[in-house]
Amino acid sequence: MDWPLRLKIGIRAAKGFTWLHHSCNPRIIHQNISSNCILLNSDYKPKISDFGLASLMNPIDTHLSTSLNSEFGDLGYIAPEYARTLVATPKGDVYSFGVVLLELVTGEKPTFVAKAPESFNENLAEWISQLSTASKLHDAIDRLLSGKGFDSEIFQFLKVACSCVLPGHTERPTMFEVHQLLRAIGQRYDFTTEDDVLMVNETRTGDEDQVVELIIA
Repeated sequence: MDWPLRLKIGIRAAKGFTWLHHSCNPRIIHQNISSNCILLNSDYKPKISDFGLASLMNPIDTHLSTSLNSEFGDLGYIAPEYARTLVATPKGDVYSFGVVLLELVTGEKPTFVAKAPESFNENLAEWISQLSTASKLHDAIDRLLSGKGFDSEIFQFLKVACSCVLPGHTERPTMFEVHQLLRAIGQRYDFTTEDDVLMVNETRTGDEDQVVELIIA
């Protein structure tokens, strides 16, 4: 999968989650964002699925308690504060989506990092944190993407992903901000022109396109 396609998928998936958080009434917290819930049709257009843990959120609320059912999303995507408190927030979704963005840019899995030392037994987000602390973020980029004229865009994308997985939830951007940052990175491509977030309910078109799970390869 080449870089422009990975960027396109990231932008359009961000658009969908932005709509859930900022345009839907009531707002929806997905709570189970992963690469497995982002399906791609034959044109690689993302479709969001797996709403089994999703919750409706009152516009005046900032969080939802999920301690009654104690359900978790996929390992490697769970925000650290949610694992501790079982309190779901939009910023928890941002963290999970950040891990998806890291998968796109690194080619690594959320719970196993092939490029990491053998002694490393943490997840992808923790590996990225360690590289960032050591000023070695460039080492995280998928080697299949390097040296093909997109290096600046790729690093900007990686920085956005890093901001999404910051340990403190208040430090993370909103999903709307993530979408805008990604659109700015992809502004030279024509696929960004159709990615404005609608502020009203979108209607179904009856599209029955075949979909597949998002797999980085």
